[in-house]
Amino acid sequence: MFVWDLDETLIIFQTLSNGRYAELFSGFKDPWEGSVLGRRWEQLILEVCDDYFFYKQVEDLNEPNLLALQDFDDGIDLRNYEFDLDDIGLLPDATNRRKLAYRHRFVGELYSKGLEKLLSHEQKIEWQRLYEATDKYTDGWLSAGRQLLEECERANKMQENDLHGQVQTIGTSERRLGEVRQVASEGNCNVLVTSGTLIPSLVKCLLFRLNTYFHPLNIYSSREVGKLQCFRWIYERFSMVTPPLKFCAIGDGIDECEAAQILEWPFVRISTAPSGAQTQDAFRLPLLSMEILDHHVTNCYGLTNKVQ
Repeated sequence: MFVWDLDETLIIFQTLSNGRYAELFSGFKDPWEGSVLGRRWEQLILEVCDDYFFYKQVEDLNEPNLLALQDFDDGIDLRNYEFDLDDIGLLPDATNRRKLAYRHRFVGELYSKGLEKLLSHEQKIEWQRLYEATDKYTDGWLSAGRQLLEECERANKMQENDLHGQVQTIGTSERRLGEVRQVASEGNCNVLVTSGTLIPSLVKCLLFRLNTYFHPLNIYSSREVGKLQCFRWIYERFSMVTPPLKFCAIGDGIDECEAAQILEWPFVRISTAPSGAQTQDAFRLPLLSMEILDHHVTNCYGLTNKVQ
């Protein structure tokens, strides 16, 4: 199970707007171009969040995962539900949590369908142009991220038939077991833990074309609880799968590094610096390979075979 950071790991985003990405290249990157790209991304992300993902209603109601409030969801049909008329509030009582759980379920369904049929014509054009311009400006960073995620899934693919009878049931609800089976059987060996809030992070995954590789239930926001707590939840959630999964964290920050060290997971550090300015223990995403990930996992777990 590969546990990824998002910003400045799989995508270049924060450092576009503040100019730090361009600074790393000592004049070889136009900082104005980077900041314009960053601002365009910010505008498009906010538009999609507000227009389709209830962000105006839930901006102050962040949860770490779409599963966080599932116990409050009574499973009603949401096709004709009036989200604009249910007066969701900030008070964390059972009524508001149920309304938020409805939104989480609906958002997960939207995420799974993708953006192609959701965005306006103008938004689709901006999305296409912005993605291509950013990939070019970052020397193929976005494409490299998607390619590596594809390699991770291909190397670690789980077939649904192999999972029957491989999930321990003691002390586990049937609903949770079904979710674990579903996620695992779809070959989703990638989990995302980001310090951003949940709804914008889901939208960023869609806009940066990462949704193919991250199941909506596999996206976590560490904003309130921290990376370590999210890592522990991920371990607990997937620890029922046998044979036991092996975990590897990948990111650019100290928080995910420390969390991985505490849990004794291998950690692969990402750096956005140019190749000539790399340190020995950090990798630019376009230079990171499945072989390097295999090496870190093998060294940590003492394995003789590649990641399975």
